[in-house]
Amino acid sequence: MNSFGNASGLMKQGLFLLLLLMLLMPEIQKRGQVLPSNPLRGAFAVVPQPDLNTLNWAGWIDGSFQQQMTDRIEANIGFRDWLVRLNNQLNYSLYSQVKAEGVVMGRNGEFFEEDYIKAYMGQFFVGKSTWEGKAARLKAVQDTLAALGKSLLVVFEPGKGSFYPERFPDNYANIAKGESNYDCFKDILAGKGVNVLDLNRFFVEQKQTAPYLLFPHTGTHWSYFGAALAVDTTLKYLRQLHGPAIPAMHLDSLMDFQGVRHPDDDIWLALNLLAPTPSQNLAYPVLRFDTLPEESKYKLLVAGDSFYFNWQSDGAMFHAFKNCDFWYYNSSVWGREGVETGKTANLDFKSEIFSRDIIMIMITERFTHNFAWNFDEQLFNLFYPNQLDPIEFFANRERMANDQFMRLVDEARASGISLEERIRGEAEFLLYEDHQKNPEKYTSRETMIPILMMSIRHTPEWLEKVKAKAEEKGLPLDEMIRLDATWIYENDFVPKLNAKKEKV
Repeated sequence: MNSFGNASGLMKQGLFLLLLLMLLMPEIQKRGQVLPSNPLRGAFAVVPQPDLNTLNWAGWIDGSFQQQMTDRIEANIGFRDWLVRLNNQLNYSLYSQVKAEGVVMGRNGEFFEEDYIKAYMGQFFVGKSTWEGKAARLKAVQDTLAALGKSLLVVFEPGKGSFYPERFPDNYANIAKGESNYDCFKDILAGKGVNVLDLNRFFVEQKQTAPYLLFPHTGTHWSYFGAALAVDTTLKYLRQLHGPAIPAMHLDSLMDFQGVRHPDDDIWLALNLLAPTPSQNLAYPVLRFDTLPEESKYKLLVAGDSFYFNWQSDGAMFHAFKNCDFWYYNSSVWGREGVETGKTANLDFKSEIFSRDIIMIMITERFTHNFAWNFDEQLFNLFYPNQLDPIEFFANRERMANDQFMRLVDEARASGISLEERIRGEAEFLLYEDHQKNPEKYTSRETMIPILMMSIRHTPEWLEKVKAKAEEKGLPLDEMIRLDATWIYENDFVPKLNAKKEKV
């Protein structure tokens, strides 16, 4: 009986010690990293360690101190990475739910960044007039570059939205597809004679016959095999467009690679699961290029997005061109060797353009509304200074700023107006605000006439008078507004400006 009691007591003590150890392990792990930790992927706000020095009477009374301490303790607890992954894995395995911002799971286990779906569905469409203006300016730039012996090419990279619409999540089944920025812009560019390579359409055409996946199920970018097809197609196009000094590419063999090569797993990693990336029908080509004398190769400049990094990883442009700098989002500069070397803001833009033979803009479906991240407008301003409509200047800025753009998307939907109309309204407000702060910037014909036209449209009495004149003369209202604004500029603004200059 005593032996049984002793055994029972030891068991209770053992269980107590085990429970105590379990309670203490998070703190032990936090202080000493007993077990290796696999950091979570994605963007996270850094939460400071708990700090009693932040305690004050007001915070204690309203409960904000207690909430702050709870948040800080939870964010810095030991094994947090493991616990988050375990929670995500259970949600994924049991309920087919994913816990990554901006990521959705579609049919057949296909993962999407949802913005690709929204872009394909036309939810980011910024209006036909936007693309008509950009296409006209690109055509002018292309013609000027051609006169200088240089080539311009716009490349539409593939998007997973266009590639797998049949695999969208079920909640998109009853939503009608609208016109997308890609649908509209590619047709307008082609109509104006701008050089365009549509790899988005090419991928859809190859979808049923490609021996390997062109998009990984667990990634957002083209697969390495898909990227190799895209390189080959692009080099062939450039050879026809610009000249023969671009070496042919050959798929020499397939790499013996076990597992999934990054970034074929970029979405999967962002899910922060415990399970490894599932195997897929992926291939990793070994590329070979014909040999050309280095001095005969062309100099290339690419402005684009992260799809280009697959090409850089395989050294495709390194072998094909003498110089192939990549301007990532037209912000950071990546050299031929695949190393970030600086910022575009610190470069002499004119020298960079004049030192290249081929200039290429690459963009995927999701980012078409951001088109070229102002690179195209910089090109236009280089050859045609001070000719960009000031309203379009601010509209372009709003389209490029993702947080601002998404806010305008939401506001347009809530107000029941088109996104194009909402962006123009924001641009007009920003122009008015800037004109009030810096009137000296707005004295030229190109900058003042749009401001005067805006003033007419937003002054009811004035607008009614212009409407009456338009009806009397049988002219469209917009044309009459422009004529009135031009008359005011030439007969009122310019004389006053000249008189002011004479006084100075």
